[in-house]
Amino acid sequence: MFVQQVQRFHQLVLGQDVNSALAAVAPLVQAARLAPAHELTPAVTHLAPAIGAAPIPFVAATAATAAGALVELGGSPGPLTRIVLERLGSALTGTHAFIDAWMAYGGGRPLPERTQMDITVATGLLASQLGPDRAMPLVAAWRDAPHWALAAVACLHHAEARAQLGDRTPWTAQVDPLHSAAPAFMRLILALRIIDEHLLVLHRPTRRGAMVFVSGVADNFQLQTLLADALIGAGLVQGKRPDARWVSAFQHGPDGTVLEHVDDSFHLTDATGATMRNEAGPADIAVVSGSRILVLDDARYSRHWRPGRRFPITAQVRVDRILTQEEVDAWLGYVPPSA
Repeated sequence: MFVQQVQRFHQLVLGQDVNSALAAVAPLVQAARLAPAHELTPAVTHLAPAIGAAPIPFVAATAATAAGALVELGGSPGPLTRIVLERLGSALTGTHAFIDAWMAYGGGRPLPERTQMDITVATGLLASQLGPDRAMPLVAAWRDAPHWALAAVACLHHAEARAQLGDRTPWTAQVDPLHSAAPAFMRLILALRIIDEHLLVLHRPTRRGAMVFVSGVADNFQLQTLLADALIGAGLVQGKRPDARWVSAFQHGPDGTVLEHVDDSFHLTDATGATMRNEAGPADIAVVSGSRILVLDDARYSRHWRPGRRFPITAQVRVDRILTQEEVDAWLGYVPPSA
């Protein structure tokens, strides 16, 4: 049954019947919730080329969110990632161009909602100033970019998809200014903070350090607790390990837990001396001489938060190698003194 629905949806995405394609999204996702797990990845793989070739932009974007829902239910993104990232990049560029055009020709109006009525009005207004050929792609980008962002977030739950991002800087530069333009963009900003790489961690009070592998961590609330557990567990830092329930919640869930607050462990800075806010994430740590360097000082004051992940993905923070004293001393030479 589910396989037949996927095949039918594939054909609708490639067709010209917008209403039928959109009406098929909710039943497809509902069927996916009941489908055997082994059918989800083939479904995503089957839908991906249709999404890339869909002749109607809004159908393509909406179908991408449907495929993203299948990924969130347990499917692997596979070829969907490349298609979504390509279309997301174009949609973000078009969204910025739309905002510039709206500021120039919108007569002081607030940015339009993404309702059919507002999109129709926006299309007419910009077409009268720019011509239909220039206006329509800009309005489509504004309308569709949140759909591509949500599909990208679903893909970025997987390390193999995150590896396709390459340098995060251009992505961040595109998405950060749009943080208030749609909730999907804020979700994307958080997803872009997840890395799968080694951090060079220096504990300044003891002048000790380690190479620590970090994966699936979306913010520094999560990083702090898992890092404290890993470093204390490895004997690198003295102190009481975080409560095992906190660690489990940050690694595997459950999210939205009612566990008591988590205690602050460190004051975080990077190699430039910039304080790393807990609301930031691992990808915000500056790269110096090819490494992200995270400097730990004693916590300056008591802060607390509840344990829980931003995304339902397994997180890992693992000490892979303790640095020699000579290495620590050399790396600390790159780091400004503690403020």
